[in-house]
Amino acid sequence: MLALLVAAMDSTAVGTALPAIGGELGNFSLYPWVFAGYLLTATTTVPIWGRLADIFGRKRVLFTGLSIFVGASVLCGAAPNMLALVVFRSVQGIGAGCLLPVTLTVVGDLFPMRQRARVQGLFSGMWAVASIIGPLLGATFVSTIGWRWIFDINVPIGLGCAGLLWTYQDRPHGSRVPIDWTGAALLTTGVALLLLGFGAGSSGDAPSWPAIGTALLILGAFVLVERRQANPTVPLRFLLHPVIGPALLAAILAGTLMFGLTSYVPLYVQGALGGSPYQAGAAIAPLSLGWPAAAVLSGRLLVRAGYQRLVVVGAAIMVVGTVLFASAPRVPAVLWLAIAVFVIGFGMGMLQTPLLIVLQSVVDWRNRGAVTALNQFSRTIGGAIGVALMGVLILAEIHATAVARGLDPASFSNPLQYTLHRSSLSRSSRSLVAVGVHSLNWVFLALAAATLATAIGIALRSPRQRA
Repeated sequence: MLALLVAAMDSTAVGTALPAIGGELGNFSLYPWVFAGYLLTATTTVPIWGRLADIFGRKRVLFTGLSIFVGASVLCGAAPNMLALVVFRSVQGIGAGCLLPVTLTVVGDLFPMRQRARVQGLFSGMWAVASIIGPLLGATFVSTIGWRWIFDINVPIGLGCAGLLWTYQDRPHGSRVPIDWTGAALLTTGVALLLLGFGAGSSGDAPSWPAIGTALLILGAFVLVERRQANPTVPLRFLLHPVIGPALLAAILAGTLMFGLTSYVPLYVQGALGGSPYQAGAAIAPLSLGWPAAAVLSGRLLVRAGYQRLVVVGAAIMVVGTVLFASAPRVPAVLWLAIAVFVIGFGMGMLQTPLLIVLQSVVDWRNRGAVTALNQFSRTIGGAIGVALMGVLILAEIHATAVARGLDPASFSNPLQYTLHRSSLSRSSRSLVAVGVHSLNWVFLALAAATLATAIGIALRSPRQRA
């Protein structure tokens, strides 16, 4: 739990301090890469870390990832300029890509079904703690001893985590198998280009189709290489498994919906409704509260109700939340949106914990790390790509509506500009933003409905759990 907390808290604390960091280090053009570089490496390395944990054992790999994360934190705290900070943050992301999947794999190893269900819920609660403590900690450091302590604080926490981990008795992992370096390189390069092509999860940049096309070619080569490997980085046979395949699809859909809400609810509140950043934060914050609350509850209900029922109930709650979101009135819109977002987050929490239990229950120890990592990887990739495609849809709707109203569509090239200049927006401009964001209502409903259909398929195909 401590390893998961330090990674989650680092990502939430840095956002608060970025203005102060940019003011001191300069080179503001690299500002977005403090996040994007971290996201790229933290995402692309997840499947590799999961596979390494299956080959070399959980303890050794988790120690390695923790060491990289803590070491890079020290370098981030000592960064002399923005370029160095971007590089060190990218290295830090490599370590962060290990902490979550391998930690959750350890939980799957240590606990039988009855205990694992409750413990996984507590682990999900760490994200809620981080979402509250992280920004406050970042603001405190910036206003007192300096922003560099946001990274330096990871050192004592990481050392404490390593001390606790030292007592963990890892399971013997048997004979060594060769590492699929070719597949790992192709996967990392392909996913990195794919994320870059889609703007690394940004809702404000147009996709780069040449980068996306190149990424697809590289990922195609990756599939061909993996099919011939005896010990592949990503065992592709899992994608055809009657339970694992649909579970990963549900993770992709849920991740797309989650990232989409995080990106576009603030845009709607500030750009269309003319609300303040505080109101935008108040509208999206319940997502971080509903998820862990439901995760803890689902952990307690799982053994009695069965994960088959919980994944269906969670997906159904997500549908209810998206219906509320799509029917939000103009007044009081922020309160209505906050309630709808909380319901969606609650449904996600009710879905994701049982989903992880499903994945870990249908494979043996030797493949549990890879499957756990694929779950996280699917959610992140779905979110990053989905948000970019939603941005394309919003711009298309805004441009079409602008042309129909006799306005210049070139004036509406980036929907995020409205959150920066909301005070000077005319009523017609706000109306255009509302049109663009409302175009996502059917997308959100479709995602939730597809998640529900997938969850029903998982429930029908998955075996009954053993306590």
